[in-house]
Amino acid sequence: MLSVRCPIAMMTVLAVSFGLAIWLFYLQGLQGAQARQKAEGLWLRRIDLAPARGNIYSRNLQLLATCQLTYSVWADPYTLQNAARKIWGQQLSNTEIAARIARSLCSLLKTPRVSEKDLVKRLSQTVRNRSNGKPILIRFVWLARQLDEATIRDLKRVLEVRREKELAPQWRVLKAGIGISPEMRRIYPYIRLAAATLGFVNLDNVGCYGVERDWDEVLRGKSGLMELEVDALGRPIPSGYYIHSSPKQGDSIILTIDDQIQKVAEDVIDEAMKNFLPKSASVIVLDPKTGDILALVSKPDFDPNEYYRFTPERFLNRPLSFVYEPGSTFKPIVAAALLDSGVINERTTARCDGIWKTGTFSVRCWVVQKGSAAHGVETIADALKHSCNIAMAQFALRSSYQQIYEKLSKFGIGRRLGVGAGFEEPGWLDPPQQFLSKEATRHHQATLAFGQGVAVTPMQLAVAYAAIANYGKVMKPRIVKGVKSEETGEITWFQPKDLGNAVSPLTASKIRNMLVSAVEEGTGKRAKLDGVKVAGKTGTATKVVNGRYDPTKVVVSFFGFFPADSPKWVIGIVLDEPTYGKWGGEVAAPLFAALGQQILWRVQPPRPLSLTQDLTALSFFATSPDDLQRQ
Repeated sequence: MLSVRCPIAMMTVLAVSFGLAIWLFYLQGLQGAQARQKAEGLWLRRIDLAPARGNIYSRNLQLLATCQLTYSVWADPYTLQNAARKIWGQQLSNTEIAARIARSLCSLLKTPRVSEKDLVKRLSQTVRNRSNGKPILIRFVWLARQLDEATIRDLKRVLEVRREKELAPQWRVLKAGIGISPEMRRIYPYIRLAAATLGFVNLDNVGCYGVERDWDEVLRGKSGLMELEVDALGRPIPSGYYIHSSPKQGDSIILTIDDQIQKVAEDVIDEAMKNFLPKSASVIVLDPKTGDILALVSKPDFDPNEYYRFTPERFLNRPLSFVYEPGSTFKPIVAAALLDSGVINERTTARCDGIWKTGTFSVRCWVVQKGSAAHGVETIADALKHSCNIAMAQFALRSSYQQIYEKLSKFGIGRRLGVGAGFEEPGWLDPPQQFLSKEATRHHQATLAFGQGVAVTPMQLAVAYAAIANYGKVMKPRIVKGVKSEETGEITWFQPKDLGNAVSPLTASKIRNMLVSAVEEGTGKRAKLDGVKVAGKTGTATKVVNGRYDPTKVVVSFFGFFPADSPKWVIGIVLDEPTYGKWGGEVAAPLFAALGQQILWRVQPPRPLSLTQDLTALSFFATSPDDLQRQ
């Protein structure tokens, strides 16, 4: 009998041992990584440490964006629930515990940014499901972000008490699973100045819109990490595992923006928003020789310090994203293309009789709408001075569409320019192969000559005018002048980028002189500046509504530069659907003069008697004794 039992016992022992071996192999070999991860989730606490972002400076080294030390409150819901049951009793539900903790926290923080309802929601849940359906413990949640030191003072005092026996039960619970971490908050000292250009940073230190988004990799720095071993109540173990890597601050960038010019540009446009009530307005000030953007205004704007109070539409940088048919401000660009191609010269003429009819389409000049006399025989200079649609259409049809398309593309029309200051639209310029018939091409070519059938952004048109001011040379527009390394303190300066010549220097000089006449004698008289010659062009573009041009909805604009003989500043002003004023010559041209005069005052101030005066756009809206044409 004994001889039978021994083999059976041995086989049983072997079977159990073999089963245990397989089970241990499964746990340690196949499930080892998951088991370790689960264990670490219980005894190891990880906290990401956000770095300080680099600063943003103007070209004059004025601080436009920086970081401020704040404090954020976090919690370990799993540890809080366990500690609460040991102190308050096992019978309490997760929601009841969360409600008690929320009341205690609110009594310490005393800020409207923290609500009991929100805290209960965050603290009552200790487990969540992964995408594969398996549960995972919640060991970290944010309760309040970026609070000032005064707000967290009482909570900090409770958490720093070393003898827990001296604390009331509710404070002992908080101490078990509540923590405070330093965190950097982005601040913008000039509030709304260049808001759409700068963009903003969200709570997770991610750049959103504008320069903050496009240069996020440079600015954001490198996150740090803190890992520490905790006991069953979530308390750090003094001799336990601990690792800390400090965050590294991001590099700073120096913009091309001139904060003084930016300020006066915004003041002028703020006044225009009140007087004309447009849907939106854009202003660009460029240095034509370098492509530096000296001012970039988008209205209506927002406060990047409190971006969450505004609708997303306000975050768009309209000089880069607003796409519209440019109307008459496009005529000088087409004229430059035609002259440079050699299909016309300064003596070539066309005739305007108010209405010009061809076999398949007709063109009307603005004089019909105004009830003025037709322009008659005109050269290309006359067509620009009078802003004549018919003459421009006739001149354009002397060229092939392929020639015009190639020249306009060199100016930067129809493509993104890569400014780096927020989302940028490419606009559109139909390629030659777009049209199936010869007549369709001729019709498009005729309307393109006076800025219809093509769409641009204000930046694209400003760059094209800058090329004319810069002897035909196109400079890439840039918003960042240099990057300062926070580690070494060295500044890497970026060089202006030449994109090549759109037209010859001779052609650019001819167009420049024609634009001077357009201001001195033509539709842009209200853009004149005292003692300085201005070259520029007005524009009034009718918008398409439900497939048809609606004369009651217009985009008015003025683009120009000064001094005309040696241009230093290119200014583009665009107002979308102004409620009052329907012509570029009566709305946008005076704004150009107001801004231009402010810029000149900063370069060469007026006599001491006038130093206390504040020049505003209103001074340029007085009725002129001349019978001004408006377009």
